[in-house]
Amino acid sequence: MKSGEGNYRLLMTVGGMGVILLLLVAWGLRQTSRPSEAQRVVVTGRDSRFSGDRAYQDLGEIVAIGPRVAGTEAAKKTRKWIQRKFQQVKVPIEEQRFEADTPLGKRSMVNLIGKVKGTKSGIILLSNHYDTKFFPDFEFVGANDGGSTTAWMTEMARALGPTREGYSVWLVFFDGEEAFKEWSDTDSLYGSRALAEMLDKENAIGEIKALINVDMIGDCYLGIFDDADAPVWLKQIVWDRADRMGYGQHFLRFSQDLLDDHMPFRKRGVPALNLIDYRYGGSAVDHQQNWHTPNDTIEKVCPDSLKMMGDLLYHALLDIDEKASQSQWTP
Repeated sequence: MKSGEGNYRLLMTVGGMGVILLLLVAWGLRQTSRPSEAQRVVVTGRDSRFSGDRAYQDLGEIVAIGPRVAGTEAAKKTRKWIQRKFQQVKVPIEEQRFEADTPLGKRSMVNLIGKVKGTKSGIILLSNHYDTKFFPDFEFVGANDGGSTTAWMTEMARALGPTREGYSVWLVFFDGEEAFKEWSDTDSLYGSRALAEMLDKENAIGEIKALINVDMIGDCYLGIFDDADAPVWLKQIVWDRADRMGYGQHFLRFSQDLLDDHMPFRKRGVPALNLIDYRYGGSAVDHQQNWHTPNDTIEKVCPDSLKMMGDLLYHALLDIDEKASQSQWTP
């Protein structure tokens, strides 16, 4: 995901006045390591059928599986768990199997695609990744990074049910989002690249009216970055909906260029929006301590954050139904 881990590193030469500067910076970092309580999500009402508590319970089951690295037995176990959840709510779910060349050799990977049938021709695609990054020296359970959105998507399937008025909604779980070694064009986004390529070859990419990718949305101190390159109409739907629901403070007005599973689709012209909190814990220092470390545990995820995102996008889908038909594009 995302961007290099060096984004928040401070490089400086210490000497003379540099010592004073270093002390001032250290003091500043202590301040930024204290997240603002205003960024803690508090849900006060019930705005949809989406249950944050139930999503959080599902997250507990996901984390209990352990690391879910693409191509492993734990990844297979996670898929079976997702498929059972979709069967329980009678939402059909399909597999897209593919072989990926990785720095660690060939890996068998599988995307999962749940399909909520709509009454209009066209697709709104909601996506996330269910894999966790490979670390040889510690156990990474990815409660927020991979786990939170996986649980969120299974609860969204419950909330939507098997049919809806409007466009069909595909709930897509990408495999292999994470790099096995260093993030690059070839070592990352394996699942989203595979699905975008398949739909392109089948001349079906144009059926996607809009794509929203969610990533790391379980942080208690939630702050969704502004996706600067997203279509204005699509981003405005989400930000306006957040304002109307009283959650505007959690949708930030500054942006950062982040590579994620929306990119293979955006490169093909699909109207795509990435919703990600890339300040995990509420500050840059907390992010360094939490992201891609053993500290990404379930205690740092809050049901209210999952609920807020669920309520918001549940209603945003209705707005997308209306606006997407006015924003035609051709692949």
